[in-house]
Amino acid sequence: MAIRMTGLNSGLDTDSIVQALMSAQRMKQTKIENKKTKLEWKKDVWSSLNTKLYNFYKNSLANIRMQGTYKAKAATSSDNSKVTATATSSASEGTYRVKVNSLASAQYVTSGRLKANDADGKEVKVTSKTKLVDLQSNGGDSFKEGSQIVIESKSKKYMLLVDENTTVNDFVSLAKEAGLTASFDETQQRLFIGSSTSGADQAFSITMGQLSDDQSAAVEEWKEAIGYSYLSTADKAAVTKLFDQLQTGEKSADDVREKLQNYAAKAAKSGVNSYYKDKYTKEFQNQYFDNYDDTDNRKVSEEGKKALIDSMVSDKVTREQAEEKVNGMSEKDLSSKVSALVTKKVNERMKEEADTIASYVENGVPGTEADASDFLKSSALNRASEIGRLADDYYDTMKDVTDASNGLAALGLGKVDGSAIEEGAPGNSSGMVVVAASDASISYNGATLTSSTSSLTINGLTLNILDVTEGSEITISVTKDTSAVYDTIKDFLTEYNSILTEMNTKYNAASAKGYDVLTDEQKEAMTDDEVEKWEDKIKDSLLRRDDTLSSLMSVMRNAMTNGYVASDGKRYSLASLGISTSTDYAEGGMLHIWGDEDDDVYMDKENKLEKLLNQDPELVTEILTGIASGLYDQLQKKMSRSTLSSALTFYNDKEMDKQISQYKDDIKKWTAKLNDMEDRYYSQFTAMEKALASLQSQQNSLANMLG
Repeated sequence: MAIRMTGLNSGLDTDSIVQALMSAQRMKQTKIENKKTKLEWKKDVWSSLNTKLYNFYKNSLANIRMQGTYKAKAATSSDNSKVTATATSSASEGTYRVKVNSLASAQYVTSGRLKANDADGKEVKVTSKTKLVDLQSNGGDSFKEGSQIVIESKSKKYMLLVDENTTVNDFVSLAKEAGLTASFDETQQRLFIGSSTSGADQAFSITMGQLSDDQSAAVEEWKEAIGYSYLSTADKAAVTKLFDQLQTGEKSADDVREKLQNYAAKAAKSGVNSYYKDKYTKEFQNQYFDNYDDTDNRKVSEEGKKALIDSMVSDKVTREQAEEKVNGMSEKDLSSKVSALVTKKVNERMKEEADTIASYVENGVPGTEADASDFLKSSALNRASEIGRLADDYYDTMKDVTDASNGLAALGLGKVDGSAIEEGAPGNSSGMVVVAASDASISYNGATLTSSTSSLTINGLTLNILDVTEGSEITISVTKDTSAVYDTIKDFLTEYNSILTEMNTKYNAASAKGYDVLTDEQKEAMTDDEVEKWEDKIKDSLLRRDDTLSSLMSVMRNAMTNGYVASDGKRYSLASLGISTSTDYAEGGMLHIWGDEDDDVYMDKENKLEKLLNQDPELVTEILTGIASGLYDQLQKKMSRSTLSSALTFYNDKEMDKQISQYKDDIKKWTAKLNDMEDRYYSQFTAMEKALASLQSQQNSLANMLG
């Protein structure tokens, strides 16, 4: 950029002169920017109209040209409180006799009230966290460890092995895993369990077995071999599920062996880390505390204080300051700080020994560690054969578990086998209520039909079952639904008129001569409302006398007014059906149904369309499908891909994009050209200022010489 000297010698306002010169030049760039903006607006207007036209083509027009649209059927029931009915076009016309024998139902189980006592025998409120072993039935029975609850749903078994930590929520989770709806209501102190959908095939059972000593030993053996206690909660659940699948025979030993060995390896890693973390923690506790185990009177050792001081010394804290602070701490605060330091030291040691500890996962803890557990002395690899043996033997050991369903009473349940059970029924001491799963059953023209839901579809006729008919009979009548067909035709014409009206409005819009795109300076001088109205005036006129729009409107009008030769050899038009354009030319070809109650102009005429739909529906179908197909084909041609437009597009979008891109290039070129021109003007004025400065210097020199 040239050095700009602004009138120092000439006294001229150089900036104003240059900007005035540039203003005229920038008008050319502004005109291109305005053309680009208008073309972008025009494309947006076309895009919106294109969407409406395509939706009309794809939906209403595509539907009205199909013969199935004119075969609508209506179904009526003699008793809508028992059965309602709907019919598709494939339903056969006639009258059908229906009796409702039973309704479809899901299986529901409501438990009796759950009870639990504290250590003193006082009854306490049961929550989702209450342990099952703490629950008691009305007879005083409670859960025993080693009990196994089994829910069978859709021929698949889901198991829960009860131990001292199993809770009410664990049972609810088991039911949910089995695909049931389940919850425990703490207000009612009851369990609510149900199948997710209705139907006899959705029935489920709840039973419980008691493991024998050998079976309990087998469970403990695999837990020890896997390293169960060292696994995460999620891994424990996954391992338990694998053994459940082994027990039911759902999976074989070969299916699960590798997974079990992988979990054992994870447990080994976790166990070794846990062992050494505990080992190092005790080491630092013994070093930093004189009596760490005395939680009420922990005594920090001198070495602990020294370590704490060392950890506090930094660029901002001197050793003297750290010593003063530590010596001023209470025993409680000092103990807390040193405990935190122990945790930090342990984590540092674990990182330092990470490689060594990792090797112990494969090789086992060295024999010199006499206090290491038996589990840690053997690696996961050494246990591989043992895990394989357990997997092989588990099915044979666990396949016959003694039934102990009476023990479910502590959970407010009895044995659930799918049968209905009423509260207070003989043998139902738990207070449980069971609603059995069942199918809907009807007699349809004498034939018994069933459904797992309250809806049956029979040969195009859908029956919604609401209540049993108590042996009485109701009738379902299926007839042609001419009113539905009439409404479909009317909706089609309404949408056609709406689109045609919009096209007419845009084509015949008032001229926006004298309105140009506003500059930023012009917008600042106007209110937002004024700017919006100004721009809307331009946008509304963008398709005025547009050739593409004119051609499209002509295609639509011609297709809808052209006649159609029916199978009887006669030519028909929409007027033959009582559908015509208005005599008002300003409507631009809108179509009216004579005698339609919503048409203010033609409502007094005879409704010929309605009459023909009742008298000769086949002729109406043939005429409308023929005319609609003609329009459909014409619009399809208009949407064909070309060098100027994309597929499924009624306007020249490619051409517009190309022109917009050209405008952008032109604007970029003009921007560079104007910058060069501005620099040239400033260079010329700078040269003038330098010349004037030189002349003034010469004049001053001459004046000095002449005295």
